[in-house]
Amino acid sequence: MTTAGVVRSWGIEEMWGIIDSDETPGGCWTLFHSVAVEGFPALREGQQVEFEWGTLDSPMHGCDFYTIRAWPAGSEPYIAPPSDSPFSSRVWITFPDGTARELTDADFPPVPPRIHADRITGIVRTWSDEEGWGVIDSGATPGGAWTHFSNVAGPGFRSLTPGEQVTFEPETMVGGTQDGYHYRALNVRKVE
Repeated sequence: MTTAGVVRSWGIEEMWGIIDSDETPGGCWTLFHSVAVEGFPALREGQQVEFEWGTLDSPMHGCDFYTIRAWPAGSEPYIAPPSDSPFSSRVWITFPDGTARELTDADFPPVPPRIHADRITGIVRTWSDEEGWGVIDSGATPGGAWTHFSNVAGPGFRSLTPGEQVTFEPETMVGGTQDGYHYRALNVRKVE
């Protein structure tokens, strides 16, 4: 159902607020991901909006209704173009006045190209399919090398089996550890 309303409150730190309308007595609970605008997904107190809403099974922050999608009154809801990647993210800086600026690649120093290390052979010590990571032992990585499923070569669901022999490029963790390990295993390939 679509209706018009006014933003009663919006918490920039919590990224949610309440929209009031005649059709949603008591208010409509609104999360940032339902704000259909280009750019930073936030609303302002007193802002006139149009929104689609539904009924909650149990009240949330005193509201019996929730927002499916909201956008500034008199405009069309923004629909983001499809991503070329299965995962994408955006980073924003918010300021005390409620404004925000998206950080882009230009805001960060360039990432130096990765220098490929010589491949070494190791044995998978442990692997968790549920968490998607494990540890590989080798003489070149004392204590083991942590690896993530995204570093395992191959299509589809990628996992390793304890005791399996693999080759990988070791990387020393600079300035810390990954889950307690001082090394990471990159470009992991199963030995056939």
